[in-house]
Formats: sequence, C-alpha cells, structure tokens
Amino acid sequence: MIIRRRWFTLGPLALAMAELDEKRALELVKLALREEKSPLEIVEECRQGLKVVGERYSCGEYFLSDLIMSAEIFQEVLRALEPYLPVSSTPQEQPNKADIVFGTVEGDIHDIGKNITISLLRCEGFRVYDAGVDIPPDVFLTLLRETGAQVLALSALLTSSFEAMRRTVQLVRMMAPKPPVKIIIGGLVNERVCQYVGADAWVREAGEGVAICRRWLGMRVVRGRAEKIMGL
Repeated sequence: MIIRRRWFTLGPLALAMAELDEKRALELVKLALREEKSPLEIVEECRQGLKVVGERYSCGEYFLSDLIMSAEIFQEVLRALEPYLPVSSTPQEQPNKADIVFGTVEGDIHDIGKNITISLLRCEGFRVYDAGVDIPPDVFLTLLRETGAQVLALSALLTSSFEAMRRTVQLVRMMAPKPPVKIIIGGLVNERVCQYVGADAWVREAGEGVAICRRWLGMRVVRGRAEKIMGL
C-alpha cells in the first residue's frame, strides 16, 4: 500500500518504468529529449521507477521476470539516449584503464542490479570495467592490477556467495597495488555483511553507489562528464 501511494509523487517517466510500460516510457524519453532535458535527468527519473520495481519485487507484487523486464526497458532507454550521452552507457568494449572494476562474485550469476549500476556510472562519465558474473577472487585482483582501478564494486544476491565476497576482499587487501583500493558491495547486503566481508561501504540502491564512487574518486560531473577535482 505504501508503494502505491508513493506512485503519486513519481514523474510520468518514472511511473511508466514502475508499471513496466515500455512503449510509454520510450515515448516520454523522446519527448524529454525534444524538450532538451538532460540525459542524466532522464536516467535519474528512470532510476526512481526502477526503485519502485525493486520494492514491488521485495513485497511479492512483482516477480523475477518483471525485474528482468524492467532492466530490458532501461537498456532500451539508454539506447535511445546513446547519441546524447558523453560516454557510452550501453555494452561496449572494455577499457584498458578504468576507474572502477565491477562484478558479481564467485558462486552468483545475478547481474540485473550490476548492469543497471554500471549504466548509471557510465552515464556520469566513469570508466567501468564490467567483470561479469561468477568471478573468482584472483580474477578481480588481476583486473585491478591491469586497469589501475581505484574502486572495486562487488555484487551478490545469494547469501551463499558472501564467503566468496569475503575472500575477494581479503585478497585485494593483501595483494592489490597501492594506493589502497576502495571496496563497495551491493545486492542482498547490509551493514552486518559489510563488516563481515571487510568492505568499505554497502548499498542497496544504484544511485547511492554512484554517489559513493563519485566521492571516493574525487569526481564531479562537468557538462555530463566526470572530471577530477583538484586537491582531492
């Protein structure tokens, strides 16, 4: 009931996303672009709708198929925004150098939340290496060394994968090159899990993760592109 009342505060695009109305959502994206609305504003409104989808899933009103559909609609929105974005947000060639390495830990193959968060990060200009799913600790370490990334983002929706997450954090703490890599975890996690695995931060929402990465990397968005803040 609470979620339904919250719908009255959503914008039309967020509401279309929340209702999984792909045709309506894409029409509103085109309208917003004609009105010269910022692509990042459009993405943020979509994110609000996706948040409602996640809440409805948690309440049992939506099912896994609905979560998958919402992610597919979001990808279609990003494809429509592609010409207007400073950095590609849709699947692309992996960068040789990255700000963030992002992947789902060993033993877990869920990737919806990971993919949405990566899209938001790329929309803000961050170079993100998408490691994929079911990634062993040593592969994360290798990618950090090869890309020079300063942030490692780990995703997990299975409680059975928390041990793999913990092993990954421990290996990175011991072996990663200096300066120390910041580690953020997301998915079905909380403060207790964060402390158990030894991460620096945890999030349930993609927008929170973007804000934390921006703060850690000393970035600000300038004309839609992430740039280093001098002195940080």
